[in-house]
Amino acid sequence: METFGQYILLEKVAAGGMAELFKAKKIGIEGFERVLAIKRILPHLSSDEEFIDMFIAEAKLVARLNHKNIAQVYDFGKIDQNYFIAMEYIRGKDLRAIFKRCNGKNIKLPVALAVFIAKEVSSALSYAHGQKDSMGRNLGIIHRDISPQNILISYEGEVKVVDFGIAKAGTHSKTTTGVLKGKLSYMSPEQAWGKPIDHRSDIFSLGIVLYEMLTAERLFKGDTELNTLEKVREAKVKFFPSSINTDLPSELDIKVLKALAKEVTNRYQDASAMQADLGDTLFKLSCSAPGLLLRQFMHDQFQADIEAEHKSEIQEETMSVQFAHEAMAEEKKSPIPETVKTTSGLRTPVQKKRKILPYVILASLVVSIIAAALMFWPNKSEKRVSLVSVSPVVNTIETKKSGPQTDKQTDKQQNKIQKAAVEEGMGGVTINAFPWANVYLNGKAYGTTPQTVEGLKPGTYKVGLQNPDFPLWEIKVRISKGEVARISHGFEAFGKVIVNATPWADVYLDGTLKGQTPLTIEKVPAGKHQIKVSREGFLEYSKTFEISQGTTERFSATLKKEGG
Repeated sequence: METFGQYILLEKVAAGGMAELFKAKKIGIEGFERVLAIKRILPHLSSDEEFIDMFIAEAKLVARLNHKNIAQVYDFGKIDQNYFIAMEYIRGKDLRAIFKRCNGKNIKLPVALAVFIAKEVSSALSYAHGQKDSMGRNLGIIHRDISPQNILISYEGEVKVVDFGIAKAGTHSKTTTGVLKGKLSYMSPEQAWGKPIDHRSDIFSLGIVLYEMLTAERLFKGDTELNTLEKVREAKVKFFPSSINTDLPSELDIKVLKALAKEVTNRYQDASAMQADLGDTLFKLSCSAPGLLLRQFMHDQFQADIEAEHKSEIQEETMSVQFAHEAMAEEKKSPIPETVKTTSGLRTPVQKKRKILPYVILASLVVSIIAAALMFWPNKSEKRVSLVSVSPVVNTIETKKSGPQTDKQTDKQQNKIQKAAVEEGMGGVTINAFPWANVYLNGKAYGTTPQTVEGLKPGTYKVGLQNPDFPLWEIKVRISKGEVARISHGFEAFGKVIVNATPWADVYLDGTLKGQTPLTIEKVPAGKHQIKVSREGFLEYSKTFEISQGTTERFSATLKKEGG
């Protein structure tokens, strides 16, 4: 940790060629606290006058932006020789991290969620592109760096665009620094040629991101930076998205390719038009609550990260208070200047500030101690029944004593249940599923996972979990007096394989004969497989592929005669 003006830098989150990003905390009067993200410009750029002038102009411009899909800028300034921006801290992951997690688990980002994310980004762009000054003139705000790294998804299912205002400054920096190349793979053709650009450049970049979300494949990625640059300048889309991902409606191809048109006049002329088209697609996909689905997806994929971050925040709470206390003690040893300059430009006597600070520290310390006590106080009356399913058929049940919870919402729910259990002899059950599912208890609907049902009388209950893509899963659980049951279930994922061949041939899946062509193989487990098509007297056709839940893989082989 380190002090940075009125902020405490808790940890470094990321670093690049232009700036370093910190998770920070601002402590105010009466125990007020706010967690922020501090983007601090690297020292070697602070001496670049051209860059700093552009950075300041853009930061002032972007501070005007106030939109639900744009990370809010709260403060901008200079401390010592370091220019910085203080902005909204998003608890979540960027799209690049989500791509990496999906690739590691051999799953695809659901089509509806990809469309929803792109729609939210286009909403942010539409707002920014349309900003005007007091005279009604368009401000000409362009992001210039729409890429997976600059699109954040919160754990609560919110989509946020970051780094408005830094991209333009970066493009105007002196080339001698050698660090401000931008992300070539996500540039528009005109941007890659170094030509003047307008807001339609951002639309092309968003088209690239949408293509990669839908296909899980890179669009413009060469072996070298020069090769990548050539691909971007050529702007040739070799494969329609639906030819890679057969789950896509064919009409979505048209919308993606319109955003990726090489000529700017053939693209969407404004982001609002793209937003409307993607909204229409979401409607046709019957996705009525995409934000809730995105939240569930994030919790399913990053549950361990969420729990780890929660534990870290508890530690940071105590450490930051201690750090501030030590800083205050160190400050007392130093000579006291008459005044300090605040970010608003006003001058305030330091003595008044020092009268308030001990109370701030004390209040924060008390809050930390209470929070820690509530988190880790043992409760002997609570029991947890953990049902871990490795398949829809096999389940193991393990009874454990209550331990510390890591999810704040679950903590509150568990405490409520414990209170009801003690006072009324009731119990309850908390239920989760991967992926999400509708919850039924003795046939009665109780919303979707994660779900907590309170005030249950002792007895046996039948819990049902239903996801539209999977068969109904049910299990019986007995709840005794004062007991809290915890149920977690993972649905087993399947896809489908369709194989044809000329002439007809035998089909083998992972070395097992499945039949003859034409053949449809149902319920193929998600993951990597090998398909083999063979017939005596002909050369064998073989291919390794990967399948995920609900997808269909198609193979068509024309067999050649041996020796011919």
